[in-house]
Amino acid sequence: MRTIHAFLLLAVISLAGCGTDKPTRLYVLTPLAPKPASVSTEGVAIGVGPITLPKYLDRPQMVTSVSSNQMSQANFDQWGGDLNDNMTRVLADNLANLLATDRVSLYPWKDRAPIQFQITLDVTRFEQVADGSTVLSAFWSLVDAKDGSVLLMQRSTYQDAGSAQTVSAEQPGRAYDAVASAMSRDLEKLSRDIANAITSLKK
Repeated sequence: MRTIHAFLLLAVISLAGCGTDKPTRLYVLTPLAPKPASVSTEGVAIGVGPITLPKYLDRPQMVTSVSSNQMSQANFDQWGGDLNDNMTRVLADNLANLLATDRVSLYPWKDRAPIQFQITLDVTRFEQVADGSTVLSAFWSLVDAKDGSVLLMQRSTYQDAGSAQTVSAEQPGRAYDAVASAMSRDLEKLSRDIANAITSLKK
């Protein structure tokens, strides 16, 4: 009889636990809206990647900076896939739109891919910070794909106050959606700087 009671008790506890499970919300970075009929098959050929992210961002959970030395992760608010892959694809999409070209390859590309400029990124920060804004800081380079020579090396930092609300327990989903949107705008600013640099080098 005690065994049956113990089994029933465990079943009730298990069902109660299932009832309190929270749904996981997924987010993605979004690219610039493409301009109609603006892409050319004769545009500049670019290769995007590799992009290196800090290890603390190498996880599905969205990460925020609580202080200069403390990070926090959101267990129920996660990236809808690999952040590195999402960032690479959005950057490629942005550059294709800004440079009006469809000649874009993602790292690692095939040996015979017709690439003129390779873009590499070493990201040092990409998250929401304590004041509610988002920050993207990265070292990036433009490489001549023909001979491997570095044409430009630069460090850039972008901050977006559009999400300037810290994530609250009452409406975490809405706040994290704003964070993902602000991070997308940070990546857009970086994309524009890279596109301008490529345009200058083409002259």
